Amino acid sequence: MDQLSAIRTFCKVVELQSFTKTAQQLELSVAMVSKQVGLLEQHLNARLLMRTTRRVSVTEAGQLYYVRCHAILAELEQADAMISDHSRRPSGPIRISVPMDFGTLKVAPLLAEFHRSYPDIQLNLEYSDRLVALVEENFDLALRIGALPDSSLIARPLAQMSLITCAAPDYLARHGTPTHPSQLPDHNCLLYTLSEPQWSYQQKGHHYQVRPKGAMRANTGRALALAASQGMGIIMQPRFIVEDYLEKGELLPLLEDFELPTVSLNLLYPHRHFLPSRVKCFVEYMEDCFKHSPDH
Repeated sequence: MDQLSAIRTFCKVVELQSFTKTAQQLELSVAMVSKQVGLLEQHLNARLLMRTTRRVSVTEAGQLYYVRCHAILAELEQADAMISDHSRRPSGPIRISVPMDFGTLKVAPLLAEFHRSYPDIQLNLEYSDRLVALVEENFDLALRIGALPDSSLIARPLAQMSLITCAAPDYLARHGTPTHPSQLPDHNCLLYTLSEPQWSYQQKGHHYQVRPKGAMRANTGRALALAASQGMGIIMQPRFIVEDYLEKGELLPLLEDFELPTVSLNLLYPHRHFLPSRVKCFVEYMEDCFKHSPDH
């Protein structure tokens, strides 16, 4: 039995809670995964996993063994990476999850310069607003906008992004221009489906919470911006979503006497004492880009 290989397989089964998913990720057959775990249990003379037709659960002995083995594998990975990084320039793949609109408008334009600096690093980006499971789905990094859920992931703040409320001149000519947040429920507001349906404003220490309503919801801010520019309604979005429409006068800012909250942009990665140099290079590059970038 290759004990190290069996330990890697066992740890992956614990993390994914599935023999099938483990087999797919490790490019093994389900039978081979089961065999490796079984040989490991025979070697230890202990039951590590309980299997049923529907789920896999970890025994008390299995949990104790997993904690120790996971730490050992992490140390081995770090040792391999340190020697690899020491002997050659950064190379290899980085798998990154980026929000659809922000990734297209703000991240994509930065990638060519990164490639010129690090031609041996391959970038594999998934443009999506879904909350990926970094460890389970083998992502190295994820860019996230907004509040972060509690997790064991490391979060590196990159920027604070301003919000803006706006509408097209045509809409305002037909329906009037709101001068106070309390008037927004009387308007057709276009809503982003992946955030709370509540808009917040502040003025001179007074806070205003508005629950807008309208005829359109979408999971992409650019679709909302396009609809708003065609006179469909009022939107609140990060400024980067609408800045080109604002520059052309196709959208006009509203309620400028009121302050809006900012939303945070963070770069997330799994907890590691030592980041592979290729990942570290990308993290530092993104930090540098947004540190010297004006309002987002």
